[in-house]
Amino acid sequence: MSESITELMKLASSAHAAGRLPEAETYVTRVLASLPNDPQANLLMGVLAGKTGRNQVAFEHLEKVIRTRPDSFEALFWLSVLHRRTKNLLEAVKFAEAANRARPGDPFVQNNLGLCYLDLARLDDAVREFQNVLRAQPTSAPTLHNLGTALYLMGKDMDAAQAFDRALMLSPGSVDSYLNLGQVLLSQTNPGEAAKCARKALKLNPTSAGAHLLLASALVEDNLTGEAEVHLKEAVKLDPQDAQAHGLLGQRYQSLGNFEEANHHLKRSIELEPRQGFAYFAYVYNNKVSEKDRPLVDKMERLVAENGLDPRQMMFLHYALAKAYESFGEFEKSMNYLDEVNRIARRLKFGDEIFDRGEYARNFDWLIETFNSEFIEKHRRNGSPSAVPVVIVGMMRSGTTLVEQILSSHSQIGASGENRFWPLNRPALFGSSGRTLKPSDLPGFGRRYVEALRKVVPSDKHVTDKMPANYEMLGAIHVALPNARIIHMKRNPVDTCISIYATPNRVPIDYAYDRENIVFAYEQYLRLMEHWRTVLPANRFLEVNYEDIVQDRETQARKMLDLIGLDWDEALMHHEQNQRNVITPSLWQVRQPIYTSSVERWRRYEPWLGAFKKLMTEG
Repeated sequence: MSESITELMKLASSAHAAGRLPEAETYVTRVLASLPNDPQANLLMGVLAGKTGRNQVAFEHLEKVIRTRPDSFEALFWLSVLHRRTKNLLEAVKFAEAANRARPGDPFVQNNLGLCYLDLARLDDAVREFQNVLRAQPTSAPTLHNLGTALYLMGKDMDAAQAFDRALMLSPGSVDSYLNLGQVLLSQTNPGEAAKCARKALKLNPTSAGAHLLLASALVEDNLTGEAEVHLKEAVKLDPQDAQAHGLLGQRYQSLGNFEEANHHLKRSIELEPRQGFAYFAYVYNNKVSEKDRPLVDKMERLVAENGLDPRQMMFLHYALAKAYESFGEFEKSMNYLDEVNRIARRLKFGDEIFDRGEYARNFDWLIETFNSEFIEKHRRNGSPSAVPVVIVGMMRSGTTLVEQILSSHSQIGASGENRFWPLNRPALFGSSGRTLKPSDLPGFGRRYVEALRKVVPSDKHVTDKMPANYEMLGAIHVALPNARIIHMKRNPVDTCISIYATPNRVPIDYAYDRENIVFAYEQYLRLMEHWRTVLPANRFLEVNYEDIVQDRETQARKMLDLIGLDWDEALMHHEQNQRNVITPSLWQVRQPIYTSSVERWRRYEPWLGAFKKLMTEG
């Protein structure tokens, strides 16, 4: 009998090694009929069942092996794989660690352990294991991809991009590496390069839902929203069970003001993947949260307590909870979540980097010294004559989105959103030091700026650009385009700073996650705006208070149209009906009639204002 069993096991092992799995299972089944507890037969049956997707059968046989041979490497490894496959992540890590102890230094085992850590968002541990693998196998493209994924989730975008680049050099046909590199590029506000990654992935696999998703996200960032929607819908069509696709499609409908359709896709995203942050965040920002939403908020609370999500998803959850508790009137709890999310966001986006206040202030010193009255008067006469741009500036969260939404309701004004022309061209204009300037270059930049606006809005007489941070560039913009109109949005300083603290930023803002840094940056902004107020001509520069728009929209809208040189259009009184795409955090508010709840918002948080109190007498 023993010889027969031995021969059957040899035949089963040989068939397994040759990939003839059904044949292997036939032999091993005969062995188990005679010896149901045989460890070798149970191990092979567990592996065969695992390879053919019969998870429960695999568990039963592998657990038999562990009961008699608790140090069986093969059983430990496969149990880790199966638990990871079935989302039992803590069990997966337990068995992966045991397998690693049973066979230390094995790159294959270390990579599996790294993946288990990655699933649990134990990112430091995941990076360590992937780096261990790469010391033994430096040209392993899959491991480089895994390392890049972990680094990206940690917020180490540059290191992640390098890992994905190396992976693609070794394996240029990897769709997943193109997709992940594209996500990194999007987080670095480089949608053009992200779109290139998406198109390369689509060339390799035209039916990749992830590639359509990436391309759609990049196109939205570049204001090519019509094409973006086509790719989002294609992604959902290709993979109706893709939670991320539903989440992003929901956000797309949100940006268009179709809140009902947005809710449908956001809820579907949560159903498909409850353990996330993004869809909860988008849902909370898509709705006026009320007591009926308590169960959803409780679910988010449990996810935070479990602490099993990567930092980006945790960040979304904290922002959502802060907003929900503000809606509930529980302001201390809201502020506690804001404090924590700003710590998360700061670590994620900047790590240990310190906001250099001295360097920040010196930049403003240079702008004030350079763009003085004499300089502006001397050089503006050479500027481009175009009057197309309407440049809307202000401290972030000051109401620039609302003003663009109102103005672009006019039949002769189009909207380009937050156009990145000046931020992207600042190094070319001001040099690597940020403090050199060749005045003769400015007219050319002005012409290219108008071309950039025309790519978004080809035919309207005027085009708005509501990039708030362009307040730093007003001297250059006016000299380059002396006929451009500039609207400076002002808002209560404390309300503005609380909103900065409470709102996620699509791009990293170096001062935005610390109250004292926000106050310092706001004071520098006030100093620079005082300078522009003295050197820019009144027929090109208008200041508008957010609170005045809330109280009397028509009067303020007429003032802005007078500056631009356009007749009244009644559509400005119904900006909530404007169907343009909005991708800033204000996308819900600007679809509503004018409301007053954001005026003196600071009073709700008065006991917990901290450093923001300093600004009560400024502005």
